[in-house]
Amino acid sequence: MNPFRTFEKRIKYRFKKKALLAAALTHPSFRYEDAATEEDNQRLEFLGDAVLGLLAADLLMERNPQAAEGELTKLKSAITSGTALASAARVLGLGEHLRLGRGESVSGGADRDSNLEDALEALLGAIWLDGGLKAARKFFERNIFQPLESAEPVPENPKGMLQEYAQKKGYPVPDYQVIEATGPDHARHYCVEVTVSTYAYRGEGSSRREAEKRAAQKAVLSLIGPACL
Repeated sequence: MNPFRTFEKRIKYRFKKKALLAAALTHPSFRYEDAATEEDNQRLEFLGDAVLGLLAADLLMERNPQAAEGELTKLKSAITSGTALASAARVLGLGEHLRLGRGESVSGGADRDSNLEDALEALLGAIWLDGGLKAARKFFERNIFQPLESAEPVPENPKGMLQEYAQKKGYPVPDYQVIEATGPDHARHYCVEVTVSTYAYRGEGSSRREAEKRAAQKAVLSLIGPACL
């Protein structure tokens, strides 16, 4: 019996090597708690991140033949941003199929942006290994590119932009506070809140720096808007 049949139907791709799909859906916390599990999705995420960048650049060049490098870079950052990928993963129902450790599951890991982003990249990497370029491009175009093609650009230096905004408005320097730090040393998860005047925004990531950046991204897009990018 294929335990992944429902998910394969949803993503419209059937794996020849089911072990690749199992690994893509396995969070490090699950492997840490289950001695019988030999692989999690970290290596596939590494591959998937590279595949994602390649496919995004290729399709953007194809769809925007007159666009300059700067414009293509902004479009690519929007499509490959953590927030955008997490959104695409939710549409696929990816969180419902993640294999998580007990602590990660109880703390809401199935709907955590960073987990969803990592798993989607791992899934793309797994499809690349299982079906090659053609299969990966088809999955990417249908499930990531098309839904996110009109996504808002993401600032490359959101913390710097947010600080400049605060200075112009006469606000105190943005304050970053760690709200939560969970998980074992090999798979830490941080939730950081940035406060700008009376506004507060939260971001998550596998490091404090990453979480701060994502919080700043949300603040910039909310307070300043994409028109300034």
